[in-house]
Amino acid sequence: MDYATLVTNIQNFLEDDSAELSASIDQIITQAEDMIFQRLPNLPCYRQSTTASLVQGTSDYTVATTRMIRQVSVVTSNVTSYLNHRVDSYLRDYWPNATTQGVPEMYSTKSASTGGTAFTVAPTPDATTSTYQVDFIAPEAGLSSSNANNWIGDNAENVLLSACLYEASAFLKAGETLALYKTQFDEAVGLLVQEMQRDYAAEYNGGL
Repeated sequence: MDYATLVTNIQNFLEDDSAELSASIDQIITQAEDMIFQRLPNLPCYRQSTTASLVQGTSDYTVATTRMIRQVSVVTSNVTSYLNHRVDSYLRDYWPNATTQGVPEMYSTKSASTGGTAFTVAPTPDATTSTYQVDFIAPEAGLSSSNANNWIGDNAENVLLSACLYEASAFLKAGETLALYKTQFDEAVGLLVQEMQRDYAAEYNGGL
């Protein structure tokens, strides 16, 4: 379901093509997409990764746009090693001298802001460690007049439409449909989760 179809469906289901709804439709869709992200953060479309160079003597790095870091790995002499996640105080206790360099073994999440999520690796990288990769979770690009399609619209139409109808009902203060579309959203989420679980089980069981 692309952007134009979604907009038409929202207006048709609610039987409302008013200028008030039309003017707020993009915000309603954005809120619905965020609702889906909060409920289903492990969907494939939210899983992303980025790779960058480690700098000798620098232990702090930032990944832009991420909501949550899933895993950090480093490459040393063409060998990839996955770092253990620890709290910041553990890193400070274990490596109290930040000038001590070596191959990073652990990382901690320091802070999150509009600029991204900052993390620290320890020990501080030495000259032998070349790059790092961060696997993280972040929202996909939302539907709009300039972005007609995305994964949610193509693969989870019922989840997207019911979330939009719920948010639109809240915007219109339509109490009689608010509960209805919240129930439909919950049901659509449950069915999508079941479908994904079957897919994962088939993958791990050789399709059986």
